[in-house]
Amino acid sequence: MNFTEIPFFFIIGRPRSGTTLLRTLFDAHPNCIVPPEYPVITDIFHRFGPDKTWNRDDVQGFYNSFIQPQLFDFWKFEYLQINEENLRTNLTQIAQGTSSVDVLKLFYLHAGSDFEKEDIRLLGDKNPVYALYTKQLMRWFPEAKFIFITRDYRDNFVSMRKFEFEAPNMAIQAYRWKYISRMFHRLQKKYPGRIIHVRHEDIATHPEESLRNLCSFLSLPYNDSVLQFHKKSDAMANKTGRDVFMKYHESLTRPVNSDNVGLWKSVLNEKEIRQADFIVGKWGKMYGYEASGIKIKISDIPSSMLFQCYGYILYQMMLLGERLPYRLKVKLAGFLPSLAKFYRRFFQ
Repeated sequence: MNFTEIPFFFIIGRPRSGTTLLRTLFDAHPNCIVPPEYPVITDIFHRFGPDKTWNRDDVQGFYNSFIQPQLFDFWKFEYLQINEENLRTNLTQIAQGTSSVDVLKLFYLHAGSDFEKEDIRLLGDKNPVYALYTKQLMRWFPEAKFIFITRDYRDNFVSMRKFEFEAPNMAIQAYRWKYISRMFHRLQKKYPGRIIHVRHEDIATHPEESLRNLCSFLSLPYNDSVLQFHKKSDAMANKTGRDVFMKYHESLTRPVNSDNVGLWKSVLNEKEIRQADFIVGKWGKMYGYEASGIKIKISDIPSSMLFQCYGYILYQMMLLGERLPYRLKVKLAGFLPSLAKFYRRFFQ
């Protein structure tokens, strides 16, 4: 198969919702490559425009932008373990007028993997930060399919608040969960056949059934070997360093399991539970998550509304960034992570 004919698919969802598990399961498939998280696509497409075409003389600019994105510094290019010598050789052989999407495919095809590969039929991308920009991705990749994964909004918060990359505030996180879930509900109705929804809980309790369904959606043959991914956990840890790996992805050292499903019931306090149920509202049940039945208190409403407004304004600022000149967007993106640090400093 010519590399330009290999389709893309995207794994999209809120952070700490099971996207990394799903990425690992698909990267363990011998006919699929899904590199580690490295959100460079929106950066490149904003910088050069989605319709730019490339030739062997000017593709160096694309290469430089891929290995040194200006929007993020947490994710490292070296995590991808790309064979740069082979990649550079292939880039010098591209045809006149090659699209940005096809140039991207070469980068993904040269990414390293801890799993044995055969004939590559599918390229995947997993980056939770893309969730807000799914409309743009659907336009840039008109033939790509999308897997939208959700996790119970209360368990999602339990997992997320352990880390420093987002504000540990239930109202903010519940609103973000609702916003993204509502957006995907609308996109599924508008683009039938391009988006499939899967719950983290279903993967955790019925992994083979869930994966067979997802593989069918992607026209990828199911392979039992993917469920043995945990046997490669040492090799995966070596990419990012064992301390980082165990902090964020310790669950990948074990087979798929449901140990953390429903953890919120014993971890969250009553105020956090009722606030989450109040904000998420009908959207939780729509995705298969039943509310606790604990009624919201009037005293909780002002702060819940305030932080929902904060969440809405932040998302609109991020969407606005896609319409700004590239350099201005870079400055805006550099400011946004400081909001989480501000919250941790003054509200905890």
